[in-house]
Amino acid sequence: MERSTVRGTLRFSAALARTALAGAMAHRGTFLLQAGLMALNNAIFFTFWIVLLHRVHTVRGYGLRDMTLLYGIVAAGVGLAMIVAGGVRQLARVVQDGELDAVLAQPKPTLLYVLGRRSGASGVGDLATGIVMIALSGAVHASTVPPLVLAIVASAVVIVSSGVMFGSLAFWLGPVDAATRQLFELVITFAIYPEPLFGGALRVLLFTLVPSAFVGYVPARLVQSPTVGLGLELFAIAAIYAMVASWVFGRGLRSYCGGSRFELVG
Repeated sequence: MERSTVRGTLRFSAALARTALAGAMAHRGTFLLQAGLMALNNAIFFTFWIVLLHRVHTVRGYGLRDMTLLYGIVAAGVGLAMIVAGGVRQLARVVQDGELDAVLAQPKPTLLYVLGRRSGASGVGDLATGIVMIALSGAVHASTVPPLVLAIVASAVVIVSSGVMFGSLAFWLGPVDAATRQLFELVITFAIYPEPLFGGALRVLLFTLVPSAFVGYVPARLVQSPTVGLGLELFAIAAIYAMVASWVFGRGLRSYCGGSRFELVG
């Protein structure tokens, strides 16, 4: 029974993501423009690293190939997260505006509805950028494909999980949409800088409450030096963050008083 329930939930999540993506692609011109602009934005930003590393060659042991791989994995992780669970960016607003009322009556988990109802076109641009940069890094071989897939998926899971935890603060703190968005962006921002730049309390923070390490550094390390132990560790960490995020959202949902919306979502 439990196995069939899990399988059904996974099928539902996949169908929800396909529907959201199809909805985003309904206006093809806008979709392609947003995806293209995001890819261009990523390319322009990475130009900074190309210029810098052309001059100094390494930054705390990170060369151009290392940065290309790191940025590629983070971009691919963000892209996958936004395609499958684009609603995570609006979670705090959905809670504070009472939009949860529309999905509480649905038979599937409320969190899945909230995350999967939106698919960001920019995510396609991020994912495409990430794949290209990972290929350019030269780190991908036949033996590194399975660790690479795990790295990208784990990165996406941690991104979504951190977004859910930040967004769930709206259950208790009220209108914190702007603050939670900044925290969400902070996770991604720290993930695209070399790990050795951070130390002390900030390093501890990046491995715990602001889990940038598991969005970029650790997944990149797995692709560069794949081991079964590191793969299992990353899988376990991503699963733990997902479970904690689900628990935090569930606790917040118990205290949810509802809003003024009376629509139902089919």
